[in-house]
Amino acid sequence: MRFALVSLFCVCASAADNMPPEAEQRLAREIYKQMIELKSGFTTGSTTPIAESVAARFKAAGFPSPDIFVGGAIPTKANVVVRYHGTGARKPILLLAHIDVVEAKREDWTVDPFVFLEKDGYFYGRGTADDKAQAAVWVATLLRFKREVYRPDRDLILALTADEEGGGPYNGVDWLLQKHRDLIEAEFALNEGARGMLVDGKRVENDMGLAEKQFVNLRWEVRNKGGHSARPVRDNAIYHLAAHRQQT
Repeated sequence: MRFALVSLFCVCASAADNMPPEAEQRLAREIYKQMIELKSGFTTGSTTPIAESVAARFKAAGFPSPDIFVGGAIPTKANVVVRYHGTGARKPILLLAHIDVVEAKREDWTVDPFVFLEKDGYFYGRGTADDKAQAAVWVATLLRFKREVYRPDRDLILALTADEEGGGPYNGVDWLLQKHRDLIEAEFALNEGARGMLVDGKRVENDMGLAEKQFVNLRWEVRNKGGHSARPVRDNAIYHLAAHRQQT
């Protein structure tokens, strides 16, 4: 899957230190590459170096120290939370992504999973899709907002979290909710799970997922006079049920 590291927000602003689009793309790619090449598997790596490198970028960009938080359940499972201040007219939005990845064994890959590689229009490396692309986009976007002195009508809270993939006891979102809920309290969150579509380089679709990893049990019941399964009649309950399922 091809990923374009571009801002997910449309910004109209002018400032003396604006970067040209090519420089913006290079910065986003640099952030993306650094995240991919820092190993952050559940047992074979750590999210802490990524969290610390992100925090350092925001500090260098002029974000106040009180607006940058790094911490986690254990030393190797750090999360980073950054607040970009708006006018406060509306409640904050939480920009959420996880920086841990599924384990990757070198022998299972045709390339090194922890070397960022672009080939034939694709990015290769553990986490290029899930979920370091989104994490890099969030970071690059807030850095751009800071440079352009853009002031939205609400605070934007970035949270890059640990242990989403591992299913272990150090899940970053759970830990932040229990220990530092005030840092991520928001009206709603934007998280992974949706997708878009490019056709001939043109964005034609941008989907949004409204729920994930939930289930619901449904039961359909159709009645009619019945018959023998070897000689199904046209007025058949199975046909009615199948037609109904297709429509839904």
